[in-house]
Amino acid sequence: MGKRLKLIGRKTLLLMSVGLAAFMLYLWFFVGFEDLFSLLSQLNLYQYSLFLALAVAALFAAVIFDSLIWHSLLDVLSVKVKLRKLVLYNWIGNFIELIIPAATIGGEIARIALSQKETKHDTGIAAATVIGSRLISTVVYSGGLLAGFLLLLFTRQLPVYLITPVILVTLGTASVIACIFLVAFKEGTVDKIVKIISFITKRVIKNPQKQESIHQRIHHGLSSFSLVFRTFKDHPHQLIKPALYAVAAWVSNLVVYLMIFYSLNFTAISLVDLATVYCIITTVETISAGIPVGAVEVTMINLFALCGVPIVIAGAATTLARLLTFWSQVIVGYPLAEWIGAKSLLKGGIKSPFHIQHPPVPH
Repeated sequence: MGKRLKLIGRKTLLLMSVGLAAFMLYLWFFVGFEDLFSLLSQLNLYQYSLFLALAVAALFAAVIFDSLIWHSLLDVLSVKVKLRKLVLYNWIGNFIELIIPAATIGGEIARIALSQKETKHDTGIAAATVIGSRLISTVVYSGGLLAGFLLLLFTRQLPVYLITPVILVTLGTASVIACIFLVAFKEGTVDKIVKIISFITKRVIKNPQKQESIHQRIHHGLSSFSLVFRTFKDHPHQLIKPALYAVAAWVSNLVVYLMIFYSLNFTAISLVDLATVYCIITTVETISAGIPVGAVEVTMINLFALCGVPIVIAGAATTLARLLTFWSQVIVGYPLAEWIGAKSLLKGGIKSPFHIQHPPVPH
């Protein structure tokens, strides 16, 4: 059997514990547990339960819409996968993103490996659809981030510690998208990348057969990846549905926060402010990858307070929001990862060979 890979290692558990302790101390000193308990004791139980249930429903809707982006891109290539399986793989990918350093990279690798195993297609097609769905979501979220950042920058005093990270994340995202498009669309890029990798492997691996095998696998995978993106480019109307699903996923995530405030009997926060905070918090989650608890919560409370939300309500809303958007995904995601065998995927990587297979042209 061999030693099993731990999805949640000691370092991750330690960082989560330290972050959680820091957040609890922040609530104690700056919000006050007594005020929090007083707020909760005054709530209408029926109203609280109803809106919290709607928040949970919105969270599941966001995961489903996010999976529908991926499902639609696979449909464009006539690759048939059941939606419920993509939802399962997406949830596992989200779990990995939340608890493992390297953020989205680990989640995308898991999604690629799982979808490749399911569809029986080559890794290039699996990677192109996973990355394509991420790009569509990123465009929607980046638009919201830019608009929200500018609104806060010019209408309120944005905390200095957020300005540089937001700019860096925006530039980093743009750079990654540019690199993906370069590989996908620029003639000769695939060959150049393969030559560089072959140059490195010849100095690391002495076996000529292994060198040639790696060369062929990478070339086939990247060629297939490029071919799929060119298929999407040649049929842009096929991307309308995935784009609409991305907007729906973004709105559903926003509704989660709105319902949480309604459950606390607070309706004074505007949708613009809520969307702004949500987009910036998404960026902070990316920046603090590997330190999953603490930084996000403190930033969220301060941003809500900046938008005029009383500090007690901001603390309660943040606690509930993180229970839903972080802890529930971890609690549900871990047994799903165990059940589906994601641990072996992470340990062994993508082992299936790269078979070049031209995707059918959509009509």
